[in-house]
Amino acid sequence: MRFVKWLGQQHLFVRLMIPYFFFMLFALCLGGLFYKLTYDVVKAEVTKNNMQLLEQVKETMDIRLSEINTIALQLLSDPMVQSFQRVTNPFSSTTTYKVLETQKNLYSYNTSNNFVLDYYLLFKNSNLALSSKSTYELPSFYRHVLSNPGTDYETWRSDLFSNYRNREVMASGLTEYQGKPYEMLTYVQSLGYPNYIQGALVLLVDNRKLKSLLAGLDISDGGWVSIIDHEGRIVSTLSGGGTAPAAADLSLYPSSSGIIEASAKTDQMMVTYTKSSYNNWSYVVAQPPHVVLGKVISIKKITFAVVLVFLLSGVLLAYLFAARSGKPLVRILSTLAEGAGSNGPRRRPKDMYGFIQNSLSTLIDSNVALQSEIDRQAPLLWETFYERLLKGEFLHLNEINTLLEHQHIEIKGGGYAIGILHFRSGVSGVSADALRKLDIERVLVKEALRLTLGDSRYAHDIAEDKIALLFVGGSADRTALRRQIEQNIAEMAAEIRGRLPLGLFFAIGGFRSSLLDVSGSYEEARQSLSSIAYEGMVETAWFDDLPSVNGLFHFPAEVENRLSNYTKAGETEETGKLLESLYRENFQERHLSLSMQQLFVSEVTSCLVKLQEQLLLQDPGDVHGLLQQLNAMENPRQAYRSVTEVFRSISIEIDQRKKSRNVKLLDSILACIQEQFGEANLSLDALADQMNISKGYMSQFFKEQTGVNFSEYLENLRMNEARKLLAQTGLPIRDIAEQVGYHSTNTFCRAFKRGNGLSATAFRDSAAG
Repeated sequence: MRFVKWLGQQHLFVRLMIPYFFFMLFALCLGGLFYKLTYDVVKAEVTKNNMQLLEQVKETMDIRLSEINTIALQLLSDPMVQSFQRVTNPFSSTTTYKVLETQKNLYSYNTSNNFVLDYYLLFKNSNLALSSKSTYELPSFYRHVLSNPGTDYETWRSDLFSNYRNREVMASGLTEYQGKPYEMLTYVQSLGYPNYIQGALVLLVDNRKLKSLLAGLDISDGGWVSIIDHEGRIVSTLSGGGTAPAAADLSLYPSSSGIIEASAKTDQMMVTYTKSSYNNWSYVVAQPPHVVLGKVISIKKITFAVVLVFLLSGVLLAYLFAARSGKPLVRILSTLAEGAGSNGPRRRPKDMYGFIQNSLSTLIDSNVALQSEIDRQAPLLWETFYERLLKGEFLHLNEINTLLEHQHIEIKGGGYAIGILHFRSGVSGVSADALRKLDIERVLVKEALRLTLGDSRYAHDIAEDKIALLFVGGSADRTALRRQIEQNIAEMAAEIRGRLPLGLFFAIGGFRSSLLDVSGSYEEARQSLSSIAYEGMVETAWFDDLPSVNGLFHFPAEVENRLSNYTKAGETEETGKLLESLYRENFQERHLSLSMQQLFVSEVTSCLVKLQEQLLLQDPGDVHGLLQQLNAMENPRQAYRSVTEVFRSISIEIDQRKKSRNVKLLDSILACIQEQFGEANLSLDALADQMNISKGYMSQFFKEQTGVNFSEYLENLRMNEARKLLAQTGLPIRDIAEQVGYHSTNTFCRAFKRGNGLSATAFRDSAAG
């Protein structure tokens, strides 16, 4: 009676047992066939459960690997990461800021994805390893952060940057990470192209996460479970006391899933396997037959419960994964909507993918139009640059290099010289026909120069029939540079006269070791041009071959202009160098008469007087004394030294004024930030408007004076006040967020956790404890 009552209460059990009961009755009639059929059913049930578990592991791994691929795609498509691949000198004054900005732009994915232990961007050109938390040079990175036992640094680096890897997952193995041994997987994606590798993205996956996925399979009594990649390498394995194979024979698993009976090939193990259509990985579990059959009764009891749990878990996981996968799409839509400049309420478009496609199409069209405009303006920018170079308007070589880099032009050599080509065809007058013919001749001459020099940018029009030429030598040897120029002149003359019967006259200035000084070579070329007799069809005049003129002093207008600019800019060192070079030129290298020396010092003093009037200096007493000294000058050199000291003192005073203004401006800015940091609308633009300076200057000035960006300084100030309020008051977090300048509580909480490593609530609890 009790059994019947119990049986009546176990409806599920009864429904499961009825088929087996009829099979048992049928087996009594069919004899030996019953055993085989029962065994097949039991094996199918057990292996089905194993297959379900493997499928769950496979789906989870596919999703995780897809997320890793998405992370890699986001990092590789980041414009700052792409731009940083070309950096070769990361610690120069112009790129150090770029290193910090690139690192700051990296997102810490391991805070939102516990599958990723960490990741690093390794750059070949700059020899740096970047992550969201740190920056290393590659040797230090390999020595202290991530290394493979038994492999030296050079072998590791050569393999990383010589072999192109596309989404390659290294098999798990013992790796030394931050000084500790780890068993982990390494996901590697090369930067660049197969024959143009610029670096690599390395994502680290803790193998314990994979083993935790495999832990649900029963591998007791010597069983094992493994994940095998498409090349037969063991990605991860878990053993239940036995020895898992070190490598796999993929021919054992020919189909997408299946069951292999125990045999000598499987070491007497019953094997269940399935393959992923995403990456063709195999998921294999091997179990002793007695373990498989021993699970039958428990499987029968919990089948429906397991199915229900898996169903609910699947629905829940599908919901969570869909929400997680949708977040990047929502962020992209928000960014595109903000970039559209709409001031009204934003509505999510019905066709999100169409909206993204249209926005990207518009962005690409705008970029193409911008690039076209830049290309159209490039010749004008080059003409302006060449004019300034010849006039000596540049104060620093860095300024020249920056403009050349902006125009993607490289001019490097050991020596430089300016030449002037004057072509004459015998046509005179200013009639329309004469001018038209002259224009045609100039175009044909410049085309011949382009073919000869290899780059038309080295030629610049200075008159209708005159062209300035920039000669760049590979070394500083004046003799070698002169031979090179003579060869160029011969080639140019032959090419031009092959097109037009023109008279060609070349005037070459002296050699210079820096582009900053070629304006002097230009002036010398002009002087050389005036010495040409215009008697032959091709003539060349070298400044170095002109008779030495010792009767005139050297103080051209372009040198006077540079001297004034250096002094007004407070560049004391450059001012001193220029004055010293004038001293050597006029008192040591030229044999000037006493009257000419006096006239030279008078010209320099006149420049000083004009400079003092421009700067509105209050005490011109030194200049009055110099003028009196000039009237009874017996030692012009001593007077020149006195003039030099006045120039230096003025430059030092200008520099001190600049520093004083900087200190006052910085104090005003910091005081304003301290007073207004609790206002949510405080920004770099608003503060620049209050200080009556531009946003760009404000950002650069603040970073130079404080060493941090404005946004970092403001956030640190707000976080300090927030920590004080959390620790010392009982105000709600919402009120604290408003007091320290945040529009919303969510924004404040994210910023607090990012800066302090724990949430505001946890910080308050720890402070109270």
